Amino acid sequence: MKFTDSLLVKYTFLELLEREFGIELKEKETEKIELAKQSIEIYDSMEEFYEATGWQRDNPNESGREYLLEHKILAKIQGRFWYFSRIRYEDGLKRAGESNCA
Repeated sequence: MKFTDSLLVKYTFLELLEREFGIELKEKETEKIELAKQSIEIYDSMEEFYEATGWQRDNPNESGREYLLEHKILAKIQGRFWYFSRIRYEDGLKRAGESNCA
């Protein structure tokens, strides 16, 4: 079963995207939903996030936990840090021929 085959999983994921990252997708936008799914990374700690992404090194003025959460770069869900890579998502949209990036 594909990720988007389960309506409960799909609706929960769409709600999470909108609430935590400000990304609004319609249920029929299955390609965009799959791309969004591929753009999520989950980390056990801030240190793991910093190490894996280089965020603290590349964005020293925007690397504090409060900043990252407030600006919807990270979401803390069930004790873990969820990162939505907007760059990966938007690059995927461009490769798919989408002219407007969500």
